[in-house]
Amino acid sequence: MVLIPAGSFWMGSTEDEVERVVDECTRGGRHKEETCRGLFKPELPRHQVTLDAFYVDVYEVTNRLFEKFVNATGHQTTAEREGTAIAFVEQKGWQEVSGASWRQPDGGETVFVSNRDEHPVVSVSWYDAEAYCRWAGKRLPTEAEWEYAARAGTQTRTWWGNGHPGSRRVANLADESAKNLLAPVLTGYDDGYARTAPVGSYEANPWGVQDSIGNVSEWTADWFGGYSGGQERNPRGPSNGQSRVVRGGSWYRYARAVRSAFRDWNNPSVWYNNNGFRCAQDAQ
Repeated sequence: MVLIPAGSFWMGSTEDEVERVVDECTRGGRHKEETCRGLFKPELPRHQVTLDAFYVDVYEVTNRLFEKFVNATGHQTTAEREGTAIAFVEQKGWQEVSGASWRQPDGGETVFVSNRDEHPVVSVSWYDAEAYCRWAGKRLPTEAEWEYAARAGTQTRTWWGNGHPGSRRVANLADESAKNLLAPVLTGYDDGYARTAPVGSYEANPWGVQDSIGNVSEWTADWFGGYSGGQERNPRGPSNGQSRVVRGGSWYRYARAVRSAFRDWNNPSVWYNNNGFRCAQDAQ
């Protein structure tokens, strides 16, 4: 884990930032404005948050580590109990795949047979992620902690800046390596993996956190809801809800949805093969 220092930061996006990304989303008529606005408007309002120091995992939890947890506890994931998981299938998109689970996220060979031991575990529900972190003596990060650690003192779109990463290998997202699988992709950038990559394959952010942007979307502790605005200290999100916040984008997401401020949300009982997690821990 890495110690994230106490401090304050601006969480979310400004009205101008949201308008720019909505414009990018609708450009060329690919998506309706209503759809794009609904996706990015939850980043408003930009507000100041103060956090106590905390620890966060340097890496997303891997298949190898999750296997240790399963072997130690006998935990059966939601997907294993249900006998199905949601996977992105080439030429078909998102499909419910019978027999898919964290061991076989695509429904084919296992992650261990295919040498994905050090890839982030996927196809895990929020409940599976929470159970792992509790077993490890940790917890899921709050949404505010996640964004603070991902920004690492920056206020740009991503920790590496506002623009194209160029030749720098900074994150695993929808790019040239996935052009036969996904559309649109970030042209002129190749992270080397169409789907998940081994954790730590790219540059760490300035605070030493790996894969804070891209690779897999990460469950957080918070229920999804609108930001209250104003100044907040150690916010924990709504007391209840229907969806949990997911952060960071993934190998499936295009550039506009792998920004530090981007918010996603899922029913805590669902399990996708682009969804994983990392854990946090109080510093005291």
